[in-house]
Amino acid sequence: MIWLVVVAVVFVAGGAWFVSRSMAIRGMVAAAGVAAVAGYWLLGKPALHDNPLDQRLVEIEKLSSDQLNGAQLMALAQKKAQEEPDNPGPHIAMGVLMEMAGQPNEAMMAYEAALRRAPEEVEVISRLADLRFKMTGDVDAATSALYHEWFKQRPEELRVGYLAGIGDWKAGRKEEAEKIWAEVEARTPEGDPRRGMYKALREMFGVDPPPPGTPQTPQPG
Repeated sequence: MIWLVVVAVVFVAGGAWFVSRSMAIRGMVAAAGVAAVAGYWLLGKPALHDNPLDQRLVEIEKLSSDQLNGAQLMALAQKKAQEEPDNPGPHIAMGVLMEMAGQPNEAMMAYEAALRRAPEEVEVISRLADLRFKMTGDVDAATSALYHEWFKQRPEELRVGYLAGIGDWKAGRKEEAEKIWAEVEARTPEGDPRRGMYKALREMFGVDPPPPGTPQTPQPG
C-alpha cells in the first residue's frame, strides 16, 4: 500500500512541477508530497494485512456477552439482520443500542423496521410507542395506535391505557377517552403514584385546567 501512495504522490507532484512556472508552488507541492507519505507511514498501518469484516465478526462471535462493547454488539445485530431478514429481533437489538448511544432517530428507524416484520410484537410496539412519546412530548395518531395495541395485549399496563386515552382525546374521540380513563382509574388503587401521573397528563394536554395559582406560560404577542 505504501508504494501506491508513493507512486500517486510522484505523478501528482510531477504534473504540478511541469505545469507550474513558479518555484514557490513547486516547492509547496514537493513538501505536500513528502508530508503525505510521512503521514501515512506514521499514522497508517502500511505493514498490516487486511482484516476483512467477515474475519472480524468471526472473532467477535467467539467473545462472551460480557466482553462485547456496543460497536461489537451492533456489528453482530447487523450480521444477524442480514442472515435472517424476516426476524425482528436484530432490529430491536439495534434500536436498544442506538437508544443507549443517544441516537433516538436511528433507534426509531430500527424499531419501525422491526415492526414491519412483526406488527403485533408487543416488545417492538412498547419500545416504539414510548420512544415516540419521549421524543415529541405528544401522543399523535401513530403513537396513540401503538399505545392502544399495547394496552390491548397488556391490559395490566394501566399507564399505557391512560396514554391511549390521551390520544383519543386529542383526536376528538372524547367519549372513548373518558371511557378508557374511567376503566384505568377504577383499577388503580387509592394512593397509587400513578394517579398523580394521570392528573399531570390531563393538565399537560389541556383536559383539566391547571390548579389555581399555577404560573401561566407567556404567549407570544
